[in-house]
Amino acid sequence: MNPRGGFLRVIACAVAVAAAAVAHAQGQAPARALTVDELVARALRENPEVAAARADVQAARGRLEQAGLRPNPMLELGGQKALGPDNNVMVGLTLPLDLNGRKEGRVGVAGRELEMKQAQLADRERRLTAEVRMKAADLLAARRDLEVTDDLLRVNREALTLVGERARRGAIPPLEESLLLVEVNRLEASRRLLESRIEIFGLRLKALAALPADGPLLLAGELGPSPLALERAGGIAKALDRRADMLAARADAAMARAKVLKEEAEGRWDASVSLNYQRQDFGYNLNGLTDRGGTRPIQDVFHYFGAGLTITLPVRNRNQGNVAAARAESVAAERRVDFAGLVIRQEVESAFTQYAATQRSLEIYARGVREVARRNLDVIRRTYGLGQASLLDVIAEQRRYIEIEMGYTEALKQVYTAAVEIERAIGGPAR
Repeated sequence: MNPRGGFLRVIACAVAVAAAAVAHAQGQAPARALTVDELVARALRENPEVAAARADVQAARGRLEQAGLRPNPMLELGGQKALGPDNNVMVGLTLPLDLNGRKEGRVGVAGRELEMKQAQLADRERRLTAEVRMKAADLLAARRDLEVTDDLLRVNREALTLVGERARRGAIPPLEESLLLVEVNRLEASRRLLESRIEIFGLRLKALAALPADGPLLLAGELGPSPLALERAGGIAKALDRRADMLAARADAAMARAKVLKEEAEGRWDASVSLNYQRQDFGYNLNGLTDRGGTRPIQDVFHYFGAGLTITLPVRNRNQGNVAAARAESVAAERRVDFAGLVIRQEVESAFTQYAATQRSLEIYARGVREVARRNLDVIRRTYGLGQASLLDVIAEQRRYIEIEMGYTEALKQVYTAAVEIERAIGGPAR
């Protein structure tokens, strides 16, 4: 009996058992696992930065409400008291008219500011969604590499037990046990590194989703190609029309134009209406005759009513400095809109180009690399079992297989992240 044939059979059995275990694990969803979409929803709901952006929107709503209010009337009270019996009481009411589009100017600026804050909130949600999906891709990729490493580590540990027994009986050289032990330790070290990467990526995801850092995070799903139903030209058109940062830039430009109108209104004439009442108790330190021939002090109460109109004349100050500044800000905001359009076009073009390249790479891995590598590993193991290859050849081929599987994981991750980048670039789903 060939001693290496037993080693080959052990490896084959272990691979079969590992494949069955993986298939069984994939068929059962982990308890309390969260999907990527659920993590995104929680991040949008609980992330502190997004919550701060929502508070900014509420503040802008308050400023819009305040901008629509008219100026308050002013009540003036006064009085005078002489050393003698005379006294004077005055009551006045002044009402600013807020003329020449002043209210419309304030409301226009506040309304455009609210639109800009809402667009900025949507843009932060867009970027956060992409960030969560990217971090989830890192975690899923590291988890797949760990599964591949675990499968090979399990097979090599079982083989090491068999090889050690045969080496102690003298059926094979002791060097083969040492070589296989080195390979097992190398796989164990790789496994520890992958575990630490999974933990780090999990902590980053928890921070984005506002989950407790010391709590568990079970992520459901796996890496896979994401089919797109949107072409490049359609993606550019959609991004330019609906992407949140473009909407924010346009709202900023609209607010700048509204500021020009507001400052121009502030430079026009305005008026205030005033009403007043005066009660005067006045007299002399003398006595006068009544109609019946008697005497009485010369003292009486007089009532006065008045009205007035105060007009502010824009002769010296027509608010021309603020108007000029607002016009310059409007020009700058329009240029920022143009620049945002250029950036969006470049990002969408790059995202679609990257997606096409990663799809081709994934297809090559799937059809022309992984299957060939798997067959090569099977052949070299059979050859080793027949005594026509050394254990070093098996280990070298196994390492190439691990490298290819991890390269395939990277290709899957690149396709996944390229699809996420397209969604981020166009500002919404591309399917």
